[in-house]
Amino acid sequence: MARIDRPAHVLRMVHRPMALADVDETLALLPAQVSADAAERAAIAAQWPDLLQLGPAVQSGLMEDLARPLGQRILGWGASILLSPAQAQALQLDAEPQAFLARRVYADLRAGRLTLMDDREVGRCNAAGELVCLVLHFTLPHIDMADPQVHKIVACAQESFRVHHTGFHWQAIYLENCAAFHDVHRESGFFPRRFANEAALDGLPDPQRPVFMGLTRDEARRRLPGTTLRNCFECEPPRFRFSAQQRKLLWLALFDDADAAAMPALGVSVHGLKKLWRGIYERVETVEPGFFGDDAGDDLSDGEARRGPEKRRQVLAYVRQRMEELRPWNPAA
Repeated sequence: MARIDRPAHVLRMVHRPMALADVDETLALLPAQVSADAAERAAIAAQWPDLLQLGPAVQSGLMEDLARPLGQRILGWGASILLSPAQAQALQLDAEPQAFLARRVYADLRAGRLTLMDDREVGRCNAAGELVCLVLHFTLPHIDMADPQVHKIVACAQESFRVHHTGFHWQAIYLENCAAFHDVHRESGFFPRRFANEAALDGLPDPQRPVFMGLTRDEARRRLPGTTLRNCFECEPPRFRFSAQQRKLLWLALFDDADAAAMPALGVSVHGLKKLWRGIYERVETVEPGFFGDDAGDDLSDGEARRGPEKRRQVLAYVRQRMEELRPWNPAA
């Protein structure tokens, strides 16, 4: 039998949403095509604390290696914004935009020329099937597609992308990134597209040369499910229509269901957190009375307090499969 050599370092990759404490470590990965110089990098870094407060209009996921020391764990970062049709049209995403989209988006956000949608506005676009996503960048500290460990990070990134982007009713998903990742994005399901100033990019090295890619809903419908991106276009209306605060709690609990982790992120006390969970269970039971089953913990002597963990497990198992329950949904009256 052939001997399998154990690598010097065994990755323990997980993915999770970006948090405020991650800003410094994450922004060290900001790719070259997004910032022209140190001053621009510093300006973008200063924007992220506010961007992280904007709710579903900003999707930002990290890939980290738990086998590494704290402060050195983040090995991948992806960031997307959700746009209305008018915002997407202003950026010419449905045509041939000018290159360096992400750089312009950051500048427009700083100058107030672009204001991202709030939860209710995202919900209206989502219910109407008009949401447009723009992936601003995806980056790793080490780009070598022949490296098996890079493959493992990319595989983790695919799952992160799925979790952050599934459950929305997309009109289109577009991406700008450096050419070094072109093949990765193509294998994920993105179609190559063109910039209006494509010829001006000739001669730039791959880590600095942006590429434009994307997939529309109509294009996705003509393809069988299978790729990460194509599968993100599978969407149903949510059944339970949780409140924004309930959706945020469920989203956080997918990655860490410890109460101590959720309370500061939600700005609630222990009592407030219990009230949120109770509201989730009540909403589920109102919409679907048999969801938890007739014997969901009835053998436990102290009733609801002991049944809570089992109900939490069932709800989280459901929303992991039905991500639309975690997305805003506000149909027009």
